[in-house]
Amino acid sequence: MRKPNQFVYRNDRYGFTLRFPTWWRNYCVVGARRQDRDSEYELHFRFKYKGKLYEDIFTILVYRMTREEWIKQGYAESPLSFIAEVDGRVFAYLTPEELPHAFYDNKTGDYDYKKYRAAIELLKRMVNQDVPRIVQSLRFFGHAVTMTSTPYLLSKVCSCRIHKRIKRK
Repeated sequence: MRKPNQFVYRNDRYGFTLRFPTWWRNYCVVGARRQDRDSEYELHFRFKYKGKLYEDIFTILVYRMTREEWIKQGYAESPLSFIAEVDGRVFAYLTPEELPHAFYDNKTGDYDYKKYRAAIELLKRMVNQDVPRIVQSLRFFGHAVTMTSTPYLLSKVCSCRIHKRIKRK
């Protein structure tokens, strides 16, 4: 039997799910902490490597406003990316613009690629390749106006038929 290549993160507070590659379990820690005073809620997915916790891989932020208000207030021109509008709330995400400061070598004035090469390559892959797919996998339990859909490639495609289970004696 094959192991699943994804796991589902479920947020009951705001009624959504996200699909992550299974291997992310070893490199990601999830926590809710509010840092932006304008946001209603923030969900931080932090990078963990060799037992040490670094900065965010990405953050999902929830704002109490409509998409029209989001655009009028200039958020469309910010580093934040719109994901969806649900029940008068805008969901957005943010990725880091730089590598974690812990990877920086003050002596050379550059990142320590010799010491952190594997961690840097992994983090770059997570941010640049995986996060866009993860964000596009976002599904709400109810109705939502979401970003344009892009196919998420899986190793196996299953039919959507629902079968009733028959109890066997």
